[in-house]
Amino acid sequence: MAKPFINAADKTSADAAHLLMRLGLILGFVITPIVLLTSQRAIFILSPIAATLILSAGAMLSPRVMRIAAPFSFLASPVGLGAVFLSIWAVASLTWTPFPSEAAPRLFKIVSTFLLVLPVASVLPVRSRPANLYVLPLGVAAASFGAIALNFATPAAKHDVAMNETLARAVTVLLLLAWPATLAAILRGRPAMAASVAIVVAAAAVAVHATTASFAALAAGAAFLAAKADKTSTASWIGRIGAASFIAAPCLPLLLGPWIGDSSGNLAWLHAWRDTIMADGVRLLTGHGFNYVASGSSQGYLGALTPKTVLFEIWTDLGILGALAGAALLAWAYQLAGRQSPKAAPYWIGALTFVTAFAVFGGGALQLGWITAQALALVALILATRGEFQTARPTAPRHHVPS
Repeated sequence: MAKPFINAADKTSADAAHLLMRLGLILGFVITPIVLLTSQRAIFILSPIAATLILSAGAMLSPRVMRIAAPFSFLASPVGLGAVFLSIWAVASLTWTPFPSEAAPRLFKIVSTFLLVLPVASVLPVRSRPANLYVLPLGVAAASFGAIALNFATPAAKHDVAMNETLARAVTVLLLLAWPATLAAILRGRPAMAASVAIVVAAAAVAVHATTASFAALAAGAAFLAAKADKTSTASWIGRIGAASFIAAPCLPLLLGPWIGDSSGNLAWLHAWRDTIMADGVRLLTGHGFNYVASGSSQGYLGALTPKTVLFEIWTDLGILGALAGAALLAWAYQLAGRQSPKAAPYWIGALTFVTAFAVFGGGALQLGWITAQALALVALILATRGEFQTARPTAPRHHVPS
């Protein structure tokens, strides 16, 4: 049988595209986490460059590789529609927010960051190459070792607030990226590598005292173990509980606020939340406008006891409509995670639970650096999931020797 003719120019172009793809992945998932250890702004510079490299590689590959309809199909899905509605309501709230000059650019950056995930995901190969998959655990492990080394190598006198905060935020990103990294290692048949990545990133979190992220990781680990046993039920139940928490969040300060009184203890924020609810009135329906809590806190408009949880933020910013949209979006996101393959679903559920728990625990859900990290993690999860495909060796024909 004659071998098919292969155009040398096409082969060279494909090789260049795959090289660009790998460079983009290395920049996004190895170099970016490492540089984050010393600069929080690195993610804003390096991640767009990485996305540009990946998109350029996709444009150079065969048109069949670029699934143009995929982004539109996602936007028409329940998760996409929920995100679109929440974005539209946030845009509408800009007309009554007290801080429009800060809220509008912030909202644009958040929406555009997540929208960029769609074309990047559409140009990723249907089957991820093994070398591309190994980029994920390599980056997380290298950055985790770097965080531990930097933490212990720096003299105590130089451990200022800025350095500790930078290290804690970087390790929080690593705890999120650890989910696609361990998934990639598992799909390549490397359970020891996956366990090593999980151990070293957990050690980094303990070393730099990333307390909020560590508690979120514990919640994510519990969800992961439950999903290993039954992915569909776990996704359904966590999604329902999360959605109910968004909707019923104001009940907690209303019920417990009077018992706490004016105490300045750890639960004093519940009393502050109750005071906000009692003073809001009709604002419970519409909210004060997108970014009201963030801008109000930074400018001293809101008190020091203002709650940091996303539950307070979404109710105060976007009102009951925003809370209902957020609840529906969360439930649908868990359904989407539960529909992944039996191998991939627990990692999707673990990553989603980490993001949700971190936001509920007051980790700063809408900080632009954290939003960009979530977009990176979503691309990494898609890349890792596409590394799961069945390859079976053809069975050798049996020749029967005639007797």
